[in-house]
Amino acid sequence: MLSNKMSKEPEQVGREAAFVEAAKVSDVPDTSMIGVTVSGKQILISRIGTKIYAIDAICSHYFGYLPKGQLKNSRVVCPVHKAEYDLDTGKVVKDVPALLRLATGGRRATDLKTYEVKVVGDSIQVRT
Repeated sequence: MLSNKMSKEPEQVGREAAFVEAAKVSDVPDTSMIGVTVSGKQILISRIGTKIYAIDAICSHYFGYLPKGQLKNSRVVCPVHKAEYDLDTGKVVKDVPALLRLATGGRRATDLKTYEVKVVGDSIQVRT
């Protein structure tokens, strides 16, 4: 997996953030994902077929780094405790097992933020 170590800052358009290049389409092979930092936010970029997704890269349950997880259809599975998130909506599809929740203070996985994506040529741009 490729990683974009550079943090990119958006130009502000009025009060709304503009789209910022997060990666190149060529950096994200089909059925893969990478982690990038845009405007100080860690974001997972994934491509499945022609669809590109952008979602928070940190698991809400116990801070697992989702780009190190597994893609399962249009879901990402956390590498730490296996919480699953829908890439399109950011919703928790499968929470961590009850015993693991008990071991981590009862903490449940919560929905993640998704980001609007557009592709311009080979540039994947997200709005943060």
